[in-house]
Amino acid sequence: MKSTRRTFIKSCAAAGVAGTCGIAGHAEANSGDVYPGWKPGELDLHFVYTGCGENMFYRLPDGTAILNDTGDFYRPRDVKHVPLLPSPERLGGEWMSRYVQRVYHEKVIDYLMFSHWHADHIGHATFDRQETPGAAFRYKTLADGTRINGFLCVAQDFGFKRYFDHQYPARGMYKTQDASMDLLAPWVEAQKAKGLICEPFRVGALNQIALQRDPGKYANFSIRNICANGRLWDGKDGERDLAAEYVARTGDERIPQNTLSLGFVMQYGKFRFWSGGDTQNIPASKKNTKDKGLAYEDMVGQRVGPVTLCKMNHHGCSNAMSEAFVRAVRAQAYVSCIWCPGQVHESTLSRMASRELHPGYAPFILPNLMPQCQANRYRGRDFMKNIVTTGPAHVVVKVLPGGLSYRIYLLEAHDESMRIIRRLDCQV
Repeated sequence: MKSTRRTFIKSCAAAGVAGTCGIAGHAEANSGDVYPGWKPGELDLHFVYTGCGENMFYRLPDGTAILNDTGDFYRPRDVKHVPLLPSPERLGGEWMSRYVQRVYHEKVIDYLMFSHWHADHIGHATFDRQETPGAAFRYKTLADGTRINGFLCVAQDFGFKRYFDHQYPARGMYKTQDASMDLLAPWVEAQKAKGLICEPFRVGALNQIALQRDPGKYANFSIRNICANGRLWDGKDGERDLAAEYVARTGDERIPQNTLSLGFVMQYGKFRFWSGGDTQNIPASKKNTKDKGLAYEDMVGQRVGPVTLCKMNHHGCSNAMSEAFVRAVRAQAYVSCIWCPGQVHESTLSRMASRELHPGYAPFILPNLMPQCQANRYRGRDFMKNIVTTGPAHVVVKVLPGGLSYRIYLLEAHDESMRIIRRLDCQV
């Protein structure tokens, strides 16, 4: 893939606007147009807006299905900026399940994959904080008294064949025991007894996560495991355990969950997609002057390399998407699931929009929400020219057969209509 992205916008049907690389090329959908669904040969990447977590669902060219994170993290003070949609009457996990049911008409999903143990990616088990002022946790109670939220809401409607997380089977390494793991671990063990296949995520492996239905037909599709639990692919046949090196150097046995996130590159033809949970650097210690931190995200970027679509690390917060990472991946488009107004930070947006870091083109920036408070604050800034949407929206990236071109759909999130708000037709 040439770094100049010589032909970004393939066509802009209905817009009638010629553009190089920027949001001037977007196409407004006709009134009533809805998401057309998946067809064999297409790769559909869904980034689902609920207002309380990161939620992703992928449909691979042969129909293989992957659920990658389902969060449920509710903060009342943020609702005025980041609304719970389609309504607060259901949990985020319930809305995610209903969304998947609209785009996937089977009852069993091939792969279940969790990036790391945080409530905005999995759910939580801290139910006793429900009534605390400013509480971040909601749940629903089943008929048998079981309390659930997040992913476990999806598990009420779907079965799963294979399971991965960033630490399996060594849960709780680096002092990472938390309420998200408490929620999920009993479910995993119960499902293993019923046939769920649970495997360690093998860093560096090619096609450990593979097409399950007609792999021979799509030889130009692959998934490369890049990192997990602080271990990073060395670019050849091995890995480097950066977390263990950090502990040995600093004596600090606690590694931030975000840094431990699982990450992979999905490739279809020339189209390449990075997803890495909340991957980020570890800053230098303020107490230990000899500790220079760990430039983990920077090194991950070197292994990822140039991509077409990049899911923002840590929702685009100020402590992620470092300059070194952005320079390494130099994506055509950046996408994120937003549940907090602070997650669309100006420093991150500036890096992702930088023409210096993206020589010859201006990337699309696709947060599935730009809170109005942030839009007002950033009005007039250069990076706002790259923002594709400012209102809540599901983002769907559809890679067309062969992997040479793709479409970006922004779908209505206020209801379940799947109505197209905008469409962009692009070429890798």
